[in-house]
Amino acid sequence: MAEKKKADKKQADKGAEKAPGGRMKLIIILVILLLLLAGGGGAAYYFLWYGKSADEPDASAETSSEAAPAGQTEEGTAAIPVAGPLIYHKLESFTVNLSPGGPVRFLRVSLTIATPNPAVIAAVDKHMPMLRNDILTLLAVQEFATLNTPEGKDTLRESLRQTLVRLLARSGEPSDIRDVLFNELIMQ
Repeated sequence: MAEKKKADKKQADKGAEKAPGGRMKLIIILVILLLLLAGGGGAAYYFLWYGKSADEPDASAETSSEAAPAGQTEEGTAAIPVAGPLIYHKLESFTVNLSPGGPVRFLRVSLTIATPNPAVIAAVDKHMPMLRNDILTLLAVQEFATLNTPEGKDTLRESLRQTLVRLLARSGEPSDIRDVLFNELIMQ
């Protein structure tokens, strides 16, 4: 019996000896993980906040591009537009026959586009016949039940924005349209 107690005591001592070594390994692993996370967070902070200032053009580049036409530098290559306040440009009203199947027959929409780039407004005016054609086609397939909900109106606004951006980009024009707003939406 005494030998059994001695054997149990030796095993308990061995377990006690292994426990501090195991704890030490766990602490070292946790410290390494914390250092890696802190390093990753610091790198992310640096690239997100300080990386932007390195990408922005300096003041001398801005002054040289001001003399060139909007959206181009002196060499004729497209310049990166500087984000500024939004410019709103009202478009003509659009009136279409709605798809059959409902009590509503006509839809009249008056739109305004929002963009920070004045070159976009010039491009919209330049390509208005093409833009008007595709906007009218998009409006004609709308349904009263869909447009009568706030979600339907938001979906239509986003569809109109995507259509305008796609058409302007296809024409090789600047297409930074941030939003399309309804001035008027009448269904009769």
